[in-house]
Amino acid sequence: MRQLSQTPKPSSRSILRRAVKWSLFGLASLSVVVALLYAEENRRSKKAWENCRRRLASRGVDLDWRRMAPPPVADAENFATTPFFAALFDYLPGTYTPRDLQAYNRVAGFAQTEAPYAEQRGAGDPVPPMAQGQRTDLAQALGLVHKAKQHAGAGTRSQPEQIQRARSELAAGLLDALEQYRPVLDELRVASGRPQARFNLSYSEDYAWRVSQPHLPVLKRISRVLAWRGSAELALQNSSAAAEDVALMIYLAGALRDEPFPSSFAARNVILFNARQIIWEGLADHRWSEGQLRDFQSRLQPFTLSDAQRYLCSERAAGNGVFEFVHKDPSVVKSWRLGPTFPDKLRTYVFQHMPGGWMYLEQISYHRAFDDLVAPGLDLAAGCIRPGLIERACHPTFPILGHELVVAPVMRGARFLLLTAALAQNGVNQTVLACALERHRLATGTFPESLDAVGPQLLGATPGDVITGKPMKYRLSPDDQFQLYSVGWNEQDEGGKVILDKQTKVPDATQGDWIWPAYQVD
Repeated sequence: MRQLSQTPKPSSRSILRRAVKWSLFGLASLSVVVALLYAEENRRSKKAWENCRRRLASRGVDLDWRRMAPPPVADAENFATTPFFAALFDYLPGTYTPRDLQAYNRVAGFAQTEAPYAEQRGAGDPVPPMAQGQRTDLAQALGLVHKAKQHAGAGTRSQPEQIQRARSELAAGLLDALEQYRPVLDELRVASGRPQARFNLSYSEDYAWRVSQPHLPVLKRISRVLAWRGSAELALQNSSAAAEDVALMIYLAGALRDEPFPSSFAARNVILFNARQIIWEGLADHRWSEGQLRDFQSRLQPFTLSDAQRYLCSERAAGNGVFEFVHKDPSVVKSWRLGPTFPDKLRTYVFQHMPGGWMYLEQISYHRAFDDLVAPGLDLAAGCIRPGLIERACHPTFPILGHELVVAPVMRGARFLLLTAALAQNGVNQTVLACALERHRLATGTFPESLDAVGPQLLGATPGDVITGKPMKYRLSPDDQFQLYSVGWNEQDEGGKVILDKQTKVPDATQGDWIWPAYQVD
């Protein structure tokens, strides 16, 4: 009887080889499919961005920051061409290397209280004492002047014992120490008679963040010296000299108004804050005359929210530049981190492994958020800023599905700019109102019962709350003072309550009300 032959069973080694072969084939097929999908997504995404860019251009949205450069100014009319600033912008051709390094350092180190460039590494500008209801600390100012003198190599005089010295004695000592800066301040005061200011910045750079701006820290330090001098002059009851220093500070702030850089806007606001510090100190002691108060109002009123529009357009162009930079060099995203939390890490992972073309979709989402939330957040018609819209732009609902992985981080620049703009404009509005209230007190002997009682002859158009667009909150207090405040970034009236940051112990800009500080006696 014949036996039927049996098919031999495949060995485990052959099964493994076959599995590996099919696995490799599957991986290769998957790789081809993924590559095709990525290529299609890249093509589709770039086309979508090109369509978006055409729509933006048809609406007049300019994404080239270089076209936002202020027009040239004749030297005879240009404050920035005064000799003091010349060395800051005298570079070797095609570089940012100063032609005369010693001359550059003399100007760049004006009134510098730290080692060279240390302030660029610092945590930021100090909060003026007015924010905490305090006058300028003249003892501290005198110590810093001596420290600046040491950094300038003009001697090693030690800081004198000042704690127990009377304010008037400190003021006299401070004015004497500040005499070293008089030649520069006198030169700038003469130059401030020129109607325009345009510093010689390089407006040909591809990206705004590459532009060197060595004048900004110098201008801020000049305003600090003027504030120190103004406070000392008030302490010695020389309000005329203090008013001149306030006027020069306001001019310096205005000299930056045409520069299309958020950093210029930030410097402008620091200078304005220093000017407001001295105005506040003079109001606290009733030092100002009717004419001086009227002059302060006239100088401050040109600073309006419309200034923020220029910087917001520049910020939009700068944010768009981030995307353009990535398109040119996609490898830079490998070093990006979007935050420490698990959702942030997940977004970072998706962001670093998504099709490169999706960056165009992120770019589209950025401009959509700008159009839908950020731009309406600056409501010039109502004369206010709407924080709720701006905060929504920084916290997208579905960042992965909506191609908004990078929108929030990039949009934080616009948020900071508008928060800064709101704080600065609130300060200007409150200062103008406070000057009008003091003029009313000079005329009648008391502060008015309401802002309506001030009258257009003292105020013109009444500045409103920069957050609501409605009148500022105002009430008289029993101690013959007044309370004046905005509802602040959280858009809630908390009765003039200030909330301090838990770490820095200074007023939290995003919480509580924004008040005009009460006058306190040192």
